[in-house]
Amino acid sequence: MWWKLCSDGNAHCSKQYWLEDRAMTVTTRRNFRGHRALVVCAAEKDRAVLSQFLVELGVTPVVYEIHDEVGADRPFDLVFFDDELGRQFGSITRMIDSVQGPAIALIGSDAPSSVNWFIERRVCGYLTKPLRKAGILASLILANQKFNERYETEQRLQRLEQQVRARRVVCTAAIKLIEDMGVSVNDAFALLRSASMNRRLSLEDLSAMIVSGEIAMAALKGDFDVTDGLGEARFNRYL
Repeated sequence: MWWKLCSDGNAHCSKQYWLEDRAMTVTTRRNFRGHRALVVCAAEKDRAVLSQFLVELGVTPVVYEIHDEVGADRPFDLVFFDDELGRQFGSITRMIDSVQGPAIALIGSDAPSSVNWFIERRVCGYLTKPLRKAGILASLILANQKFNERYETEQRLQRLEQQVRARRVVCTAAIKLIEDMGVSVNDAFALLRSASMNRRLSLEDLSAMIVSGEIAMAALKGDFDVTDGLGEARFNRYL
């Protein structure tokens, strides 16, 4: 349980985070065979160079043509795009942003407006135009690595945020038990654990129900195990 994780101090928590970091090790990917790539590029020569190399890697390139409908029979695994074509229509920008995979910018200008637009797309890598075969694979590998690391980091942050929210709810429920029933901190958590097991609810769900008033204090009496050192008399005033 979360209160056990942090009850031993910062050293215990630091060790837990270190173990999580070790579990997040990302293996470098070099094989992209079977992937499907969206290519949004204005220059025909650049499209040809990129498409040919992707085919050699076993990647299926789907080139976006102006005023043409791109097949969406299945999601794209990655996207290459420039700002010459990408910024022309909002629908193209939304298509680029919808790809759940590495985004690689095809940069032909150092203009701040172009660079900022690429940053907004959260690119994981870039290639400079005119494109050459040299460097495409390296850029793809690095972009895939960065995308995976970013994804793992975001997932970890979500887990930590969920733990923080759950901790607040459980703490609030424990405080409510302490104030309303006059029990100790340890007894409050023992009561929560006992009630959650008896009702087959997660500790977080039970705590939320207590805080919201969905479960009344009197209703908890039957869930508490008096062998935990809590006398029956402590609950009589709530009946």
